[in-house]
Amino acid sequence: MIMNYSTPIKVNQKVSLEVSGNLKEYLFNKFDSSKKNSFSKEFDVEFWENCFKKDNSENTFDTLKRCYPQLNFPIETGIEKSEIYKDFVLRGKIDCSNLKTSLELIDPKNIKFEINDSIAGKVPLLTISNEEDFIKIIQSLLHKNNPVEIPLSMGAVLINGINNWEKLNVLKENWMGNNPLGNWNAEFSNVIRNTSLYKDQLIVLSTKPYSNVPANQLGLPYDLWISHSVSIRREHEFTHLYTLKKHGLASNNLHDELIADYIGIIKTIGYYDKTWMLNFMGLEKYPKYRKGARLENYVKESKLSEDDFKQLTTIVKNAIETINAFDKNLGKLNSDKDQICRMDALCETGLMELASQDGNASLLEKYYENFNS
Repeated sequence: MIMNYSTPIKVNQKVSLEVSGNLKEYLFNKFDSSKKNSFSKEFDVEFWENCFKKDNSENTFDTLKRCYPQLNFPIETGIEKSEIYKDFVLRGKIDCSNLKTSLELIDPKNIKFEINDSIAGKVPLLTISNEEDFIKIIQSLLHKNNPVEIPLSMGAVLINGINNWEKLNVLKENWMGNNPLGNWNAEFSNVIRNTSLYKDQLIVLSTKPYSNVPANQLGLPYDLWISHSVSIRREHEFTHLYTLKKHGLASNNLHDELIADYIGIIKTIGYYDKTWMLNFMGLEKYPKYRKGARLENYVKESKLSEDDFKQLTTIVKNAIETINAFDKNLGKLNSDKDQICRMDALCETGLMELASQDGNASLLEKYYENFNS
């Protein structure tokens, strides 16, 4: 690697440290770099290969319904309280053929499932081309089939720890085959303690414009922007998977999102485009904020006042400037180690520090310290 030790690019920015208690709590860096989390890249490829071989006549969605029984139920308020839902989703009754209702999708045949390699290891990736189908599947997998409103600017999610009942079914079949006189119910109580045996990490992607930003807003052809959007989303979620495994956290917070978008952009086009990032967050006309943009998705539960939110837009805008300077100093990615050191430096640097005049120098110091350690 050619190391760039050029003088850090200075960013002319000032952020007041006079923040409210609620905003201070929101800005607290939740990545605990002192923790040494075990980082495993193990992945059960064999299960998924066998799962899709069972019945070649099935489409991808039918196979997934065997793994995640909630995909057999319609979107309906309070449906998770019904006994039949509990039987299938919580107790693992697999045969859904007698259900009177189902989750009706517009284009289930074009749902794509694949195993992807990422910086954090292999992970199953579900790509849904129809926007309404994407919303229904998110409502089913994340919100217990309730018609929760999904923001238009949301186009992907990393689901961490979803029960896969087909895995449990396979475990039971294999155990019974080896222990024909054994008591599976007694063994089951041991199995459920080892969540790695049956809980999945799953990435779900849409193919709509990233952050609900239209192509013409960025001056790009539609097809190119859709291709870039899918790539950014994929790398964005891979980054969340990395921070989850390495730092024990992948949360609905602006700090996480700035890191994941940074990697998504540079992995897609080779460099950080701060204009894109400002558009993604609704800050393209800063200090004016565009209502309905992605930024507000990450503060809904934070009880921030109008003044807090206004101050947060300044902090985010300046943090984007810092990341832009950081990227220019380092240049193009040229190795996994380079990418990991960038991600770790960003995780170790809180939003307030990112937004400060010393943010870029602090990032570079952490980066080189990690790279040379």
